[in-house]
Amino acid sequence: MAKQKWGKMNANIVIVGGGPAGVITALTAKSVYPDKTVLLVKEIGDGVIPCAIPYMMHTMPDPSQNTMGNMPLDNAGVEILVDKAVDLDVAQCKLSLQSGKTIIFEKLVLATGSTTITPPIPGIDKQGVFTIEKSLTANTKLREEVSKAKNVVILGGGFIGAEFADEIARGSGSKVHIVEMLPKLLNTAFDDEFCDSAEKELEELGVGIHTGRKAVSIEGGKRVESIVLDNGEKLPADMIVIGIGGKPNTELAKRAGLPLTERGSIWVDSYMRTKGKNIFAVGDCALKRDFFTRKEVPVWLASTATAEARIAGTNIYGIRVLRQIQGTVSAFSTKIGNLSLASAGMISSACEKEGFRVVSGSAVAPDRHPGVLPGATELKVKLIFADRAGVLLGGQVSGGPSVGELINAIAIGIQMKLNVRELDMMQIATHPLLTPAPTVHPLVNAAHQALSKLRATI
Repeated sequence: MAKQKWGKMNANIVIVGGGPAGVITALTAKSVYPDKTVLLVKEIGDGVIPCAIPYMMHTMPDPSQNTMGNMPLDNAGVEILVDKAVDLDVAQCKLSLQSGKTIIFEKLVLATGSTTITPPIPGIDKQGVFTIEKSLTANTKLREEVSKAKNVVILGGGFIGAEFADEIARGSGSKVHIVEMLPKLLNTAFDDEFCDSAEKELEELGVGIHTGRKAVSIEGGKRVESIVLDNGEKLPADMIVIGIGGKPNTELAKRAGLPLTERGSIWVDSYMRTKGKNIFAVGDCALKRDFFTRKEVPVWLASTATAEARIAGTNIYGIRVLRQIQGTVSAFSTKIGNLSLASAGMISSACEKEGFRVVSGSAVAPDRHPGVLPGATELKVKLIFADRAGVLLGGQVSGGPSVGELINAIAIGIQMKLNVRELDMMQIATHPLLTPAPTVHPLVNAAHQALSKLRATI
């Protein structure tokens, strides 16, 4: 940890929160304003990289390998203080800490993140029931419990729940069940055919999948022994992992009188400014707007958070560049079993819900050429375009590791408002050991299929 030099506890820029949003805000602000003092206050001293938490259970030989270190902050000259912010006086630019210290600041950035949701299920407080926390201490304990468990039930079939199910099933002899109230796993991020592929991978690992189901009670003595679903089914469980999502951590902002949204996020404008003078908010605690509808959406991703952080850090002393958050494109990626999946923008159900008239195209090809080359995997691309205008609204990909970067190309295409004709004419780099053949590249062919459908309606 950097040496703390705050006798009077005065700082030009203070960031509250040590996650990706807080760290990138601090580094950006220090880079853009090198003469300003930057102090990062974080509540968790042994924080970990959130996205990799599932892989601390087995894949990483040592869970400490996922620690979010302070070296980049130290090297940049950012001061670090492990403490909890408990009160904020917006008018006086004063932040009070749990230790009794008070910090006077010029600019403040709230990067307080999100907190896990614990469902109000009878028995939820029994031993053996765990929420997913963001400290090394908590996840080391969770890993120890996973190693001993014989029957594990995971509540929640989104990304975190599916990844935990995959990790535990692959790394131990435990019987794993996953319970999700929606009709499919990963249902809010993918269309049905991609959800089905993910479920198939988990089933092949022996994971029991219970979709369209709710947990109604947790049974046992002091420690959990089983969980009862709303159809009466009882699943044996000596361990339950809750991964049903989170909510913005906005208690500090709320007490300070900063306006919150209907969903409980801190209201911010396109430059991440709150209604409080000299106060910004970034990351999971801040309002997220959909790229296309501008409606508030519960999308909490490190990629979105760090983009917001760079905007706040750059413009914290005035608008230096017109770098605005136009809305989240909800770019996701994950790996379930041997299948990589990724999504960006709108999926079909979201388009239908919002009344978008769309046309889609899908294509499949090996991610090597010829497809008999070692390591070749089937790569599937689905693209969704606005009818008539042909603007790219969303894309989904499944296949091997190349999926992780291909979705980034689709995400930037969404942000740049590319249309189907531009993607159909896209010039691509190919290599037999790295990509599909240029003659059948599924990104181009999916666009071409959608363009053919559009032309047929003219």
